[in-house]
Amino acid sequence: MATTTPGLAERLARIQEPGEGLSVVLDRALAVSGVERGLVVFRVGERYHTIASGFADEETVGDVVRRDGSELGAAIRAGGRARVPAPGGGDDELLLIPLNDPDPWGAIVLDGGVSEEEAEEVESVFVENVPFLESARRLRDLEERSRSLESERDLFRNIVDGLPDPVVLTDSASTILETNARAEDLFFAGPDASEGRRRAVQLNDLLFTSFLTRFTSEVEGESGDRELNLVDPSDGSDLMFEALPATITMPSAEDRHLFILRDITDLKRAVSEMEAQYKRSRVAEERVREEWQRLKATLENVGDPILVTDARSNIILMNRQAERLFESDGSYDSPEQRAVRANDTKFTGLISDFLLEPGTRRVETFELHAPQERTTFPVEVVSSKIMNARGEASAIVSVIHDLTQVVENERLAAELKQLNEELEDRIQLATVELEERNRRLEWQSRELEKASRLKSEFLASMSHELRTPINAVLGYTSLMREQIYGSLTDKQKSGLDKINTASQHLLDLINDILDLSKIEAGKMPVYLEEVSLKHLVSELAEAVEPLAREQGVDLRVEVDPAIPPMFTDRTKLKQILLNLLSNAVKFTEDGEVRLIARPRGERVAIAVEDTGIGIRESDLENIFDDFRQVDQSPTREYGGTGLGLSITRKLVALLEGALDVESTYGEGSCFTVVLPFRLDPGTREAQMNRALVAGDEDGSEAEAPDPGAG
Repeated sequence: MATTTPGLAERLARIQEPGEGLSVVLDRALAVSGVERGLVVFRVGERYHTIASGFADEETVGDVVRRDGSELGAAIRAGGRARVPAPGGGDDELLLIPLNDPDPWGAIVLDGGVSEEEAEEVESVFVENVPFLESARRLRDLEERSRSLESERDLFRNIVDGLPDPVVLTDSASTILETNARAEDLFFAGPDASEGRRRAVQLNDLLFTSFLTRFTSEVEGESGDRELNLVDPSDGSDLMFEALPATITMPSAEDRHLFILRDITDLKRAVSEMEAQYKRSRVAEERVREEWQRLKATLENVGDPILVTDARSNIILMNRQAERLFESDGSYDSPEQRAVRANDTKFTGLISDFLLEPGTRRVETFELHAPQERTTFPVEVVSSKIMNARGEASAIVSVIHDLTQVVENERLAAELKQLNEELEDRIQLATVELEERNRRLEWQSRELEKASRLKSEFLASMSHELRTPINAVLGYTSLMREQIYGSLTDKQKSGLDKINTASQHLLDLINDILDLSKIEAGKMPVYLEEVSLKHLVSELAEAVEPLAREQGVDLRVEVDPAIPPMFTDRTKLKQILLNLLSNAVKFTEDGEVRLIARPRGERVAIAVEDTGIGIRESDLENIFDDFRQVDQSPTREYGGTGLGLSITRKLVALLEGALDVESTYGEGSCFTVVLPFRLDPGTREAQMNRALVAGDEDGSEAEAPDPGAG
């Protein structure tokens, strides 16, 4: 019997829901078979649904058949007819007819009392009409799946397009298959795009193609991060990407390559800046390290204790000098530790008070303990704040100055002040006495000057008076020696010779005394004239030659022809050189005397050298004194008045010259006279002052005078 009618088929074709179709088929099956009631159980996904007809309590039946894991559910999955207990217990049963097309997806549930023929008719109706429902169900499933896939594809597309990084899908031939919006912006240009954008896109294509070529040429299985340089088509700036490749295996087609281009432009720039900053930090760190080493070395070499404290008054740094005051290795109750704690308490209190003050510098004076010496000493603490960018004190540097010496200096200064006051009183008293003594000395000086002047005048007068009779004695003696008054015996000649020698010696002595008295009395005039030193030296050589032959002395003179004529006092220059030559010959036996004259700038240097007895070094400072000879004994070998060198030095000073001496005892002496070529006349007072000053000079200024000069 046909169970499917054209009207039923059309009705089933129009049904959209599988439950509605099953309900129509169930009603048709029950009507054809004459079965009063039945129920269809069908699975959608993992859940069972029911369509019932004729049951008094459908909900109870539905709960029973929907129990996953029950006998009914197990029977459906088994795929064959089965009888299962009815709901509610008891002896009633239900007949289960599975629907398998091709897999078990549901079952028909009938009362256990239904005959086999009725069950066959019900099953045949379902077998004939369910395929229509299944085809409709499958078509609807395909449509639903298609819509779901499109929705998922759109969602996936939106997700990929929403990624900030470019995403590119290529085939094995490096052809771009798919891109997201960001990648499309880099690799595609629309028809209305500018020329600059097109060029940027073309350059990006070349760069990406080159990258793909490198990527595909790698060894299979070898992959890794890649850096890719591209150009931003919008502004032409450089972009740096990190390409993350992934191979997608297709079951029925060739593999695809997915590239996620992660923009690392900012990262690269940040890395570069961080590297530069790191380098700068390293340089700064090295500089800080060097500055720290220098600071540490400076602190260690500073003589005063230096401490650095933080904003909580904690000591964070100190030099060795400060460690002696604020650190100790002794026990807790040792005197050293007690002294250190006392110092720390005082110093911490000072810093704490300073932190509360608005100022940046503070100077405080108090006493600290010396732990090793177990004494106290005064100090001055100079503290300065180190401010941070917020204007807050981040640290405090304190320098401790030991005031022990300052206090001692103040004590000494007070004592010195008292002594000065006492000394001032004594000085005032002594000043009064000194003024009185000065007045007496001034009176005595005036009396001495008067006596000296009177002495010089007396000597000048007496010398003149003595010279006249001595000249008469010399004159008559000379006449008698020439036998004007008659012939003489040998004894008479010998006596006259002795009289002549003694008279001449006395005349020389009178002349020396007269010259000395004139100089001291300021009555020695200077007569300037043109003088030829060469002619003057020749005259002196002729005068001294007889004495030299008598002494067995070789006399030599050397005058440089480059010496110009001198403008000086001829008589005094002659007397100077004559005194020096006479002394040299007198103290030299069987030796040599030389007079050497050479120019020396604007002056002339005249040296008188001899190989005589020389002068001891201890006698050099005395030879220019008046009436002074090296040998002062009554039995001295060499005679003389002791005035020759004294007068010579005064005459040299009168002519604005200088007299020096060098001598070695037992080897000889050298007297050097240095005179100007042209003497400035000046005033008579200036001339005499030069002579008097020379007379007051210490004889030690002369370097090497002749022994026994005079």
